Amino acid sequence: MKAKKVVITEPMDGSGIEMLRGEAEVIYLPHIPERSVLDEIGDAHALVVRVVEMSRELIAQGENLLIIAKHGVGYDNIDVEAATEKRIPVINTPEANAESVAEHILGLMLSLSKRICISDRALRQGKMKNREEYTGVELQDKKLGVIGLGRIGSETARKCKLAFNMHIIVHDPYVPGEKAEKMGYTKVENLDDLLRTSDYVVICVPLTEETTNLIGARELALMKRDAFLINTSRGNIVDEAALFNHLVKYKIAGAALDVFSREPPPPDHPLLSLDNFIATPHIAGMTAEAMRRMATTVAEEITRVFRGERPKYLVNPQVYD
Repeated sequence: MKAKKVVITEPMDGSGIEMLRGEAEVIYLPHIPERSVLDEIGDAHALVVRVVEMSRELIAQGENLLIIAKHGVGYDNIDVEAATEKRIPVINTPEANAESVAEHILGLMLSLSKRICISDRALRQGKMKNREEYTGVELQDKKLGVIGLGRIGSETARKCKLAFNMHIIVHDPYVPGEKAEKMGYTKVENLDDLLRTSDYVVICVPLTEETTNLIGARELALMKRDAFLINTSRGNIVDEAALFNHLVKYKIAGAALDVFSREPPPPDHPLLSLDNFIATPHIAGMTAEAMRRMATTVAEEITRVFRGERPKYLVNPQVYD
């Protein structure tokens, strides 16, 4: 029997690659720069993608595809509808980076609160004159608003409650109020109520039609002047122009983004000029541990499909209906 072919489009931890080599022929495109996904997809049985755009047209070329595996959580770069029409299961790795992203959110919260980045720059540039100008605030007993109580939102809330005794306010239309209450959180049905009362607002939702521009000028205007906004989910959930206008006028205290509408953002992006803004280049989930978990999860899911089994982390379960 001809060996199955797995095409890996972007860098992946070696642990997953070795697992796949025990099951199939592996084409690792980062080591073959002269080849592209389009060159390999025709006879591929499995694709592993990170940010490569899997359009309807590209998926149509995959005549032998048995699975598309997203190395990560968000799958907005994959035309899931097109894959479903061709009965191709799409999987992701939702449990792999929750810990890493939650830790990153806490790091951004602390950096904003303690003014770590701005004071570091002042020291390096010889601009430090009066340390009183860099007085920060504590997280202890503050109100944390969590938009989206999935794995990352839940882990962030848990850590903040345990470490800083923060009061957790949750907005998630897909989570029953009883579940939030059992965790010791307050669920609000209206996002506006969370924005008005929270000292920190963290966004932990996927990018969908429903969440695109979820936080715009109107929503930012509801936040307290001493509140902070953190987004590690996806660009286009926050209106970056509106955020700049609110930060430059100190209508909110500060913000941190790990994700942007264009990645990486250009060096002249207006937000990057602000002292009350922190940027990281979409690295919240990029830890050695998370990369290993993503790679091995992808390999396990592909192996399940090759063996005729149902994958664990299906994005489109209807292909098995």
